[in-house]
Amino acid sequence: MQAKQKEVDWHLYAEKYDMLLTYNPFYRALQQEVLDLIGTWKIDDGACLLDVGAGTGNYSVFMAGQFPQAQVLHIDNNKAMNARAILKKNARKLPNLEIYQQGIEEVRLQADSVQGMISVHALYAFPDPQEALRKMANWLEPGGLGILIDPGRIVNVVDWQMAIGLRLLSKYGLVKTLKIFREGKPVSQQNQNIRQMQREGKLWTHSTEEFCRAVEQAGFRILESRTCFRGLSDMAIVTKP
Repeated sequence: MQAKQKEVDWHLYAEKYDMLLTYNPFYRALQQEVLDLIGTWKIDDGACLLDVGAGTGNYSVFMAGQFPQAQVLHIDNNKAMNARAILKKNARKLPNLEIYQQGIEEVRLQADSVQGMISVHALYAFPDPQEALRKMANWLEPGGLGILIDPGRIVNVVDWQMAIGLRLLSKYGLVKTLKIFREGKPVSQQNQNIRQMQREGKLWTHSTEEFCRAVEQAGFRILESRTCFRGLSDMAIVTKP
């Protein structure tokens, strides 16, 4: 009997995704770093901003609130993720945030029409990450800015659980830590599935050098690059000549 292949259930992942922000100190630190970078942007009236693989809207919602003079496009093909983003949009009354129920391969935008863009922990799961990068580079206007972050290494789920658990124990104690881990079990299970798919070559893995090369080949110019998220991910701050 053939073993059932593991796939990532992104709908199930979405149900507990925001627990990452609440209880994962490493995720919170990464998010804050991205928000701080976005906060330095100088955005024109009527500009278009883009979040590709926007998930539950933790970044697109911030951009829409930070830059009310701009149009923010939230692009994600997962209905469950987008449902949570819509709740956040409505709660904050953000008419300038548009949520696209599409994958990047379906989106059509004019060349040089986007002043700022981000993609955080999404490229690795796209059907064709290199083509996605090329589309994004085509959309970015010359001199525009982008923040690209992608988990290139195979995730070590046990290592992450230990690192997070130690932080939670010191902050909340044993009883609450165990409760958090029980509630977050769907996330851990999907991370195990991500690991398996990475090992099978079904999700994009890369070194920092390979990531930067892919970004540059797409048409971006890298202003700064580094590893982040405990060495799991690569970050590139980019522009377009």
